[in-house]
Amino acid sequence: MINKLFILSILLILLIFSSQTFAQSKEDKLAAALLKYPQADTNKDGTLTMQEAKAFRKKYLKKSNKSKRNKKINNEKKLPKPTHANLVYGSHPRNVLDLWLAPSDKPTPLLVNIHGGGFKGGDKSKISAAMIKMMHKQGISVASINYRFKEAGQSRFEGESPLYPSILHDGARALQFLRYKASKYNLDKAKFAATGGSAGGQMLMWLGFHSDLAQADHDDPVLRESSRLQALAPRGGQTTSHYPTMLKWFGVKSLNFGKKEGVIIPSSEARKYTDKELALMSDASPINHWTKDDPPIYLYYPGANVAVDETTLFGTWVHHPLFGIKLKEAMYYKGMEAYLEYKDGPPVSRYKSQYDFIIQTLKSLPTSVIKADEQLASVSTDSDSALATEDTINWNTTGLQQANSMGGGAAEISKSGKFRVFVLMGQSNMQGAGRAKELKAPYNQKHDRIRIWANGSWQYFVPSNRHGPGVSFVHQLADYWPDDTIGIIKVASGGTGIRGFEKNWSFERANLTFDGKKGSLYKDLMNAVAEAKRISNPEFSGFFWKQGAADGTKKILAKEYYDTFKQLISDLRTDLDAPELPVFLDNYLTDEDFLKTLLSKMSDEDVIEAKKAAGKPPKNDQDLLKLLVSYVGEHSKILGKRRHIGNVILAKNRVARDIPNVTTLYFPEMPRLKDNVHYNSEGYVMMGKITATAVQKYYQEMD
Repeated sequence: MINKLFILSILLILLIFSSQTFAQSKEDKLAAALLKYPQADTNKDGTLTMQEAKAFRKKYLKKSNKSKRNKKINNEKKLPKPTHANLVYGSHPRNVLDLWLAPSDKPTPLLVNIHGGGFKGGDKSKISAAMIKMMHKQGISVASINYRFKEAGQSRFEGESPLYPSILHDGARALQFLRYKASKYNLDKAKFAATGGSAGGQMLMWLGFHSDLAQADHDDPVLRESSRLQALAPRGGQTTSHYPTMLKWFGVKSLNFGKKEGVIIPSSEARKYTDKELALMSDASPINHWTKDDPPIYLYYPGANVAVDETTLFGTWVHHPLFGIKLKEAMYYKGMEAYLEYKDGPPVSRYKSQYDFIIQTLKSLPTSVIKADEQLASVSTDSDSALATEDTINWNTTGLQQANSMGGGAAEISKSGKFRVFVLMGQSNMQGAGRAKELKAPYNQKHDRIRIWANGSWQYFVPSNRHGPGVSFVHQLADYWPDDTIGIIKVASGGTGIRGFEKNWSFERANLTFDGKKGSLYKDLMNAVAEAKRISNPEFSGFFWKQGAADGTKKILAKEYYDTFKQLISDLRTDLDAPELPVFLDNYLTDEDFLKTLLSKMSDEDVIEAKKAAGKPPKNDQDLLKLLVSYVGEHSKILGKRRHIGNVILAKNRVARDIPNVTTLYFPEMPRLKDNVHYNSEGYVMMGKITATAVQKYYQEMD
């Protein structure tokens, strides 16, 4: 094409700059150019004018230059040579994979890339060179696989011998092959993750959610290996293959298979699917296979959650974030770990990116299934052993990660006045989803008397990415105590149940809310406390707790919330050497307001049934509230996905009544993000100020 464009350019130059003596040949040359390049005739009148020739030349020279620039960029992003190329993992000609091994003395985790292409195209070479390099820096090996295709125009589900599930079984066999060869390639069989776009994303979700395809007694030793994954990172993947379900989700009668503007190919005009095909579509849908023991997932979609109609282009709806929204909703209802990122959607506060999710998840896993229990059992929860030396502490833990991003550089602690330190713990709204760039002075500036524990030291408190209530909280208290320095130690992780924070931590208990792999968050806190005591003289002045939603998903957790939280307060007061440590916790409603809310939402019939279920009439409003909460948890969805949250609300209010120096905060409605779960920057500033005011009131009353 470049040679042709060069010839055309010369031709057009001659045409444009030739003298009148060549006037006769100019028309001939334009006619000849039109024969070679009919697309230059933009008005399609059959005649190429000089103006059209100039425009054509300008357009295609620009394309040629762009092509050269892209070629240069591609050379810079050239894939590193695989350690092992075209490894054969199965009998089909396309059953080959490439493997980039990370140098390591011990077995490495593995990220498997599954290319997209609608199950009819694509190649294992379609993989990011930057991703491979990033994973290698983290000690993670990378594989990229090919798999069999369907024929053009052919459905995976039609015919006597449909290609489903054979195509997906190719992916399973690739995983099994890599596990079978794990010792040869120095791979950790217990740390396999997968990423991939579109069809590849759907395949890896199916593999991640489907029951293990290992066949223990099979003659082929490869098929005896597990097909399970430990982390899923799809991009633009379809969570269902069932067309009737897609129509229902999008709220349309037909979807457009057209890929160009103005081209409408209605799905309603396609051939009707047989019952067998519909059944296969349903079975090929990842959303129909997930169970509570499945791995965490981080879904990414490049587009926004825009409305879809019968004219929406294929490329828009087939990679629509609604696929991810539906899966996350289903998993979230069961308390499972699912993250979703899409254009203009709510931020993922726990991870910086999908790659960060892959790296952190793989690194947090036990080194092998056999040794996992031994390794977890070796995690000491004894407060003395938690006070480890600086050399043995890993500060880049789940609990401390977000606080680490708020450090604005090492800072000394003033020797004058007190050093008042507050402990902040909780879920995602304690972490914070507010954008740091939206903060205004003084919250985005260094303060001589404000500190945060970050990266293993006291640092200036200057959020650089996301922020929660802590920043306005400490600024207000610094104004209240002008002679003292105010510090915070924050341990928070989105979606974490209370058992992830308890001192008597165990993997099994924490994993009831799928938090086992986060490790002991209490240990994270105590490590920070020990080092803070070593290098400074903190006076622990309060505990701010913002947590509870995760425990509303399970009856056993909600029922035990009071006892668990009571024990947490006791442990903190003992280990911080602050027996009267004031506690400030948020709650949704007072008991009185909660009772009014339930009565307004429940029908008279439901209230009657609730009283019958209790077996005896309530003596007072408190008894009535308890029996209504019990009934709603078992028989109603008026409290949404967290149907047992009522017991958590009761527990928090009871803690404030039963335990000295505990203040319950009932925040007003504050500005939120579009997800209606997390607050925006203004909302977190309000929350921090309200809490600081409660702290001030407590100390004023103490004086």
